[in-house]
Amino acid sequence: MVKKSFLLLSALVMTMTAMAQSVNVNFGGVQASYNSADLQNIALSGNNLVVNGIDGKALVTVPQNEVTSLEFSEKDANQAVKYMDGKPAQFVFSCIEVNNVNPLVHLNYRLKRTGKYLFDGVILFSSNINYSTKEDVVYLHNNENVQPILLHADHYIRPLKERGIKVFLSILGNHDGSGLANLGPERARDFAKAIADTLDKYDLDGVFFDDEYSDYGNHNLNVNKTGFTSPSYASASRLVYEIKKAIGPDRWTLIYRYGIMSSLDPVDGVQPGSYIDYALSDYNVQTDMSRSYPGITRAQQGVNSINMNSPWSLQSRMGYVRNQGYGALMLYNLTPYDAYAYSYYQKGAMDDVAKYLFDDEIVYGTGKYPKDWTPMSWLSTPVR
Repeated sequence: MVKKSFLLLSALVMTMTAMAQSVNVNFGGVQASYNSADLQNIALSGNNLVVNGIDGKALVTVPQNEVTSLEFSEKDANQAVKYMDGKPAQFVFSCIEVNNVNPLVHLNYRLKRTGKYLFDGVILFSSNINYSTKEDVVYLHNNENVQPILLHADHYIRPLKERGIKVFLSILGNHDGSGLANLGPERARDFAKAIADTLDKYDLDGVFFDDEYSDYGNHNLNVNKTGFTSPSYASASRLVYEIKKAIGPDRWTLIYRYGIMSSLDPVDGVQPGSYIDYALSDYNVQTDMSRSYPGITRAQQGVNSINMNSPWSLQSRMGYVRNQGYGALMLYNLTPYDAYAYSYYQKGAMDDVAKYLFDDEIVYGTGKYPKDWTPMSWLSTPVR
């Protein structure tokens, strides 16, 4: 009877796999996900369920009594959520300096056991907030390397999104008097519309705020121009709130806990936890951020962020992220073109994340993704 039920299950699995885009195998609190086109078969061997790749090699072998369910989907495998410990796993962000790094490099890092990509989101660092004196307007400036990537979104961004990897635009101060923390309500709403229009135009998944490099003090725009305030948590909160309203619930607001963005206030009775999707800490900082952002849950927080060129010992830090229920992790400055840093620091950091967050290891792809765009040099200096 057992043998017969195994045969019936095997026939069902192969029929459904042929019909579906992907199959998810749930076992031991983990979900492994594979595209049907990448599979030769899913077979029952003895008391094990075996997922065999297109080359006939086993991708994963699971005792049959540990399999809790099989799911068949019309979506790409990596659009399914990673699971660990029986719940959604940490969302892993990569913040890259696009002056030198091709976003597509993230396609080279998969988890062996589950078939998922290591990185769930890519932050394009960075566009800027700037002020034009001539036009008296705060505007979004995409520099000579950001703009070519956006203009060729079908090449640099769409392949990531098609595989379930979200792509975010970073906003950073840029050495003039405008910033993320000194816009009055009307200017905040105008800038929010510019951000929303940009996300719509290039099909981006949200915005990452980093309050650095604004020269608030030497320009005093709040004294010389209408519509500006003294830099404050209240103004920073208003801007994030207005942008969240403009981009809607399906696109995300990400906060880097730094500068005047290190604490936000309720706006019009709405708690920060309702207009922030994720708050990400500074490097190696594991402080709970619920006091800084009232209403935010641990599932919305990413602590112990990693600078890829100077990672500390990560076992205990990743264990803390996982065991304390924090929902995200950010890695900054992946640079595969830098052979020394990549070999001696960065691969080890990614290996540790895979091991200690996901009980897994990385399968390194061989795709070549160089910086292959021509910088738009005339965009190197923003309009002042």
